[in-house]
Amino acid sequence: MVPVDSPFYRYHPVTRLVLLVFLSVTPLFVDMPEINLGLILAALVLLRWGRVRMQQIRRYLPLLATVALFMFGVAFLAPGDRAHLAAFRLAGLTFYFQPMWWAFVSYCRLVAMLFGAILYFSTNRERDTLVALRSLRIPFAVSYVAALSLRSAGMFMEDFRTIREAEQARGLDLESMSVGEKAKLYTMYTVPLFAVALRRADEISNALFARGYTLSGRPAGGGPRTDYLRRRYPVERRDRALSAGLAAAFVVAVVLGKVMGVFSDQLSPLHGAALRTIGLR
Repeated sequence: MVPVDSPFYRYHPVTRLVLLVFLSVTPLFVDMPEINLGLILAALVLLRWGRVRMQQIRRYLPLLATVALFMFGVAFLAPGDRAHLAAFRLAGLTFYFQPMWWAFVSYCRLVAMLFGAILYFSTNRERDTLVALRSLRIPFAVSYVAALSLRSAGMFMEDFRTIREAEQARGLDLESMSVGEKAKLYTMYTVPLFAVALRRADEISNALFARGYTLSGRPAGGGPRTDYLRRRYPVERRDRALSAGLAAAFVVAVVLGKVMGVFSDQLSPLHGAALRTIGLR
């Protein structure tokens, strides 16, 4: 679901795609959790500014909690070679600082990447992604496969809802089913969903062929085809400037993070504060 009207729509889809790369890929090169927490805050501010309903963001809270439970649980249950780790006690349990700290650093990175993706897909339709890829002169086959893949995600949910409602109309009672029966039922859903996906893929293929599309992006008779999307959505000067600025900031972050080590987690103020809090420094 995307807002009907959003300030993001004033910018070219390429600019929005570059913003996705900056917010979602930059955390891969940054170990300092403060930076990633700042990127999360920036994504939340942009979501609010983009008029995205914040109720939509709440649906991701169970995912965030589950990932946190898994990552910190693994760090607690399987910390590694305990002989070389700094131990501390909390609530009657023994923890090891290094694996717990790295779990925190990795979690901040993962959440920052997730919120960057949430921001993009909350303010862009699959058509916007297609426009961005075509404007960047991505090969026709690659751009259309990517756009159709995004569109198929929504179609998949619609098909799943239709099948579920059809079963409920025939008397299916999920409340009376055990967990094992529900798991078996969800497995059985793959058969009709797979059949629908095959039929829809064939329909899309026939529709593209009827319109003269080929894998090369050229008409079947040869000769160049006018790229409608690039003509319909010209890149303006402000889009070029903002995209260049975001790309430059991304390159600077990569160089500072991986080449110079400026964004190392060992240099994080939170790292020193955590050591002092548990009495290891």
